Amino acid sequence: MINRLFCAAAVVSAALATTASAETIRLVQDEAYAPYMGAENGAPTGIWVDVINEALTRIDAEYDVVIEAVPWSRAVNLVESGQAHGLIGTYVRRDSRPWIGTYSTSPMTEKVSVYCREGVAQEGWTYPDDFGGLTFGNNAGFGTPGDAFFDMVAGGLITLQEAQTTKQNLMKLDRGRIDCYVQEQLAAEMVINENDLKNVVRVLDTSAETAHVGFRGDWQSAEASAFMEAFDAAVQSMLDDGTMDALVAATVGS
Repeated sequence: MINRLFCAAAVVSAALATTASAETIRLVQDEAYAPYMGAENGAPTGIWVDVINEALTRIDAEYDVVIEAVPWSRAVNLVESGQAHGLIGTYVRRDSRPWIGTYSTSPMTEKVSVYCREGVAQEGWTYPDDFGGLTFGNNAGFGTPGDAFFDMVAGGLITLQEAQTTKQNLMKLDRGRIDCYVQEQLAAEMVINENDLKNVVRVLDTSAETAHVGFRGDWQSAEASAFMEAFDAAVQSMLDDGTMDALVAATVGS
């Protein structure tokens, strides 16, 4: 049967009013994390939208799915507070996001790196231990820098300034307003290249993180279980037949 995917930046109500009995599944993503997640003219965009759209065409059942693009910190809050069913693009963060009960099959792995101003970091430094005393930027609500980093922030060893977007943080870094910034390579390099940032240097790689749809732990029903199982199977089939590689290539042009 045909799956219907509704993409909007706000709740879609009129379009869903004719749904007979199936629960509307609300998934939320970041609005400013290109090329993975974004928004254009109020509609969500990016690789993740393409992944979910394709996955729904491979599920032999009918589900009403709404994708919304909002600031990341709000997306996190919407799922944590029970207003949305799934957080798109989350890394596995069991300690800081205990309200996520199920992580979907991961369609992609993101490589995370530390970016600093020229001359700030020394060769051979270990992350995050050797970065004490510096000021880091971070996207609001992102756990990308990792638990050890945030432990140093809590202990006063690293100063943290948060901004809403990757571009805002990298512009601050380029202009010397912060010392370093931790971000996924593809997302960061796109901004660096598009804005010709000359004072930003990738100093080391920290991790490779699998990205998932994180489903709310208290979303418990037969339909929920069926959807999550079918979604995982669809994503796995996309990995197996090369569709995922094609989707990423179509977006990033490689």
